[in-house]
Amino acid sequence: MDAPWIAVSTPEAIAPGKFIKVTLAQRNYLIANVNGQFYAVEDNCSHEDYPLSFGCLDGAQIKCSLHGSRFSLETGAPLDAPAEMPICIYPVRIAEGQVWLDPTAMTQ
Repeated sequence: MDAPWIAVSTPEAIAPGKFIKVTLAQRNYLIANVNGQFYAVEDNCSHEDYPLSFGCLDGAQIKCSLHGSRFSLETGAPLDAPAEMPICIYPVRIAEGQVWLDPTAMTQ
């Protein structure tokens, strides 16, 4: 896999309906498995500086446990108030028995 892709886990280590937190270069990411589809988002609520990893998955959404805002794992869009700004999403690939993240190609 060409740079800047980084292997962050094996697919088997992230059960369906679960996520893991990954730290790369002092930035935190969530890698989620939604029925075999993998997503990567920043581990930070856009409403407050609070880790989304304290929250829970609801299908292809992550819910912040501080104020209840939900975000789409597919687009980063906020789905509930009080959040108004999207979170960053990142490309993920499954190859060579690994989950790969491109931390440089964020979309907001």
